[in-house]
This record gives sequence, structure tokens and C-alpha cells, in this order.
Amino acid sequence: MSGAGVDWRLYLVTDPHLGGGRDAVPGIVHEAVLGGVGVVQVRDKECDDDEFATHAAAVAESVARACTETGRDVPVFVNDRLDVARELGLHLHIGQRDVPFAAARAALPDGLMLGLSIESDAQLAAAMTGPGPAPDVIGVSPVWSTATKTDTADALGPEGADRLARAAHSYRRPGGPGIRAVGIGGVTPLTVARLAATELDGVCVVSSIMAAPDPRAAAADLLARWDAARR
Repeated sequence: MSGAGVDWRLYLVTDPHLGGGRDAVPGIVHEAVLGGVGVVQVRDKECDDDEFATHAAAVAESVARACTETGRDVPVFVNDRLDVARELGLHLHIGQRDVPFAAARAALPDGLMLGLSIESDAQLAAAMTGPGPAPDVIGVSPVWSTATKTDTADALGPEGADRLARAAHSYRRPGGPGIRAVGIGGVTPLTVARLAATELDGVCVVSSIMAAPDPRAAAADLLARWDAARR
């Protein structure tokens, strides 16, 4: 799977703390997908692999229910946990300090997408020119500084995010699209329109949906703001 046909405009990254606890996350995700979220990434750094697998399976089931209701196809990624991704047949997203990209790609079945966090032009160049397939999608990070993720490089700003997205799109894989690019870090209802004016395929959000009193309405609002700015 190369990411063709995926709706990258609004990509939700889960956070159990912001969501009011791990058990609340599947319900929030279900509502967010009904509101228009097109991609979901399950992120939880504080549980072991067995707990994470149970949690990820519950989130994936909630996404499947929402997809049945809407007739949409929403891919589910897991953050960092390669073994869990393989066990559950879910897509994988890794950072620069997680399992090496080449090892993750070699271990992941061909039908599963692999995303990679990119913080600089040099990291993207390495991902595009290294041996083996390039990432299916990059998380351009951070666009702006954010309290939900503090172990990142300096903020890129919309201009830097645009530059990396254009470079990613220039990559040509046989029979498929270029690398997709989504921006993460500081994305809120007040900033999403600025990123819609760039070449990013979409935005990743955490607190704007996970901490919202109405996740479905929050997702719909973010998507409407993105679409309005793109017209």
C-alpha cells in the first residue's frame, strides 16, 4: 500500500492523558472518524507491548465501526511498536530515534504503510536516497513548538514545512505517488489554515481533538477550516 487513495487531510494522533485515560481513547477516535478524521495513529509511550497491543486493537476496532457507518476507509498506524504492527496487521510510524527505518521496512509486510518523522532537509534527503523503499508518508515535525511532544528539533514554521512537502512530493516511486507529507506540532483551529496554504497533504493533530469536549465536532471544524483555506 503506497498511500494512494488515503485522505491525509486530517490525521489524528492519540494521547491517553489528553483523552482522559486509555479506556476513553477508542470512543474519542470513533467520534473523530465520524467527524472526518482520515488517518489515525495510536501513540502511547507508557505501557508495555502487551498492553499496547490490546489498546491498539481496541482503537482499530473503533475505527472499523466508524468506517462501516460512513463507508470510508481510514488506515490505522501504530507509533514505534513494530512487533505490534506486524501482529495486528496495522501500519507503522517511526521517529528518527526509534527502530532504524531500513530494518522496520524489511520486517513490515509489503501491504503495510510505513511513516517516518522528518525534522530537517538532511533527514528527508537520507530517506529519499537510502537503499530500499522510501517512506509512504512523512510527519513534518515540528511545524510549531508544542507541549504534547517536547523531544523534537527546532520549529520549522509553515515555510519549512512547505519546503519539505515539496521535496517529498518530488520523489517518484514506481507505479505510485510521491511521498505524502503531513505537518505536526502546534496545529489548532487557529493555525490550520496557514498550513492549508502549503504543499502539505494534511495536518496531524493531538490535543485539538483528544482534549475536545466534542471530538466529532472538533474534527469537522478542523477539516472545514482546511478545506476552506484550500479553495
